[in-house]
Amino acid sequence: MPLRPIQRALANLALGTGLLAACGGSLPIEERIITTRVLAVRNEVVAPLFPDPEPDLGKRCQALPFEGVRLTPWIATPTGPLDLTGPMGDPDFDPIWIACNLGPGQGLFACLKGHLPTTLADIPVCPIPSIMDDLNPMAMTLPESPSPCILPDDGKPDGFQDFIVPFAQTLLIGGDIEITMISQASRDADATPTAECARALLADEVDLPDDCLLVVSRVPIGPIERLLALAEMFGVMLPPELGKPPDPADIPDSDRNPRIVDFSVTLVHEGKGTELGPQPKGAVIKAELGDTLVISTSAPAGDLQDFLVPINGGADGNETQSETFNGSWFRTWGDLLSNSSDDVMSRNEWTMSIGQQDEDETPPDGRATLFYVLRDGRNGTDWWWISVEVPLPPAP
Repeated sequence: MPLRPIQRALANLALGTGLLAACGGSLPIEERIITTRVLAVRNEVVAPLFPDPEPDLGKRCQALPFEGVRLTPWIATPTGPLDLTGPMGDPDFDPIWIACNLGPGQGLFACLKGHLPTTLADIPVCPIPSIMDDLNPMAMTLPESPSPCILPDDGKPDGFQDFIVPFAQTLLIGGDIEITMISQASRDADATPTAECARALLADEVDLPDDCLLVVSRVPIGPIERLLALAEMFGVMLPPELGKPPDPADIPDSDRNPRIVDFSVTLVHEGKGTELGPQPKGAVIKAELGDTLVISTSAPAGDLQDFLVPINGGADGNETQSETFNGSWFRTWGDLLSNSSDDVMSRNEWTMSIGQQDEDETPPDGRATLFYVLRDGRNGTDWWWISVEVPLPPAP
């Protein structure tokens, strides 16, 4: 039985976390790309308030109020990833982005779920935050942005979504922004349009159309110490229970995205290996049926960050934890040695032979694609992909 769209969305969130497990043999295996799927959404700060003091590290995925953030979905199809980088993006992709302010400790989808059932017409468009309008030192109360609200069109038909983080009381006390993206999977005549996908989701219907794309992600806000320093800088009076701004040296670094810095391939043909070396994203490699690609990928160990986790909601202080790499591998066809990895240097093998749940003895149209998603255990992510072309046997 195929996963329902809401289950697929939660599965996308749980990649590499062990939150969900298959409960029946008839479910599709996770690494097999048989339909259009959202594998990840990366958020990164593209318009910071201040220059990055650590420019050689990964882009921040944790943002401050009034900073510009870009949301980049990575969408896999049975023929490869959707290309959203062109001037017009991909015509099949027509997303609606809904932002909702998560309270401290709330899990993903808790915010929007708490407002269902509703309709698109009842959800306001998010106002564009303004330092001049929202940071009033004379105000008696802190502002609170509408939640949920629909992110306005950023004016760029590229498939990405840019927005400015609001200044809101919920975010100042440890909350984050929940982002729900829903879209049609194609513009085919019989495909479910985005508006119908959104209507079914917001009506809190149990069964959503199978061809809708749905994913829920988190834009972390903070760190709280930097928020306090920001409010003090602009003369905004915060509730005393939030504490005082720390010394600048005691402000922890923001959560950042990891970086895949090497994706190298050795092609093994009839037992003999040929090093092809590092491959760029989207590389196309020619091989024969039965060949194996031995893949080595790495990310800097220095990208892994330490962070504080409250104990009993902060009543018993904090404990220090460390990020850990978790890689997920997907393919449109072929046989994978493993669908997961957990080291700064990961190795996998992809063989050009029919794999589990593949329907054909050869890849469709002679091309197969491999997708790799790297997560750091918090909110950071990066990805890579390559394709292989194999000559097909002559038709009988």
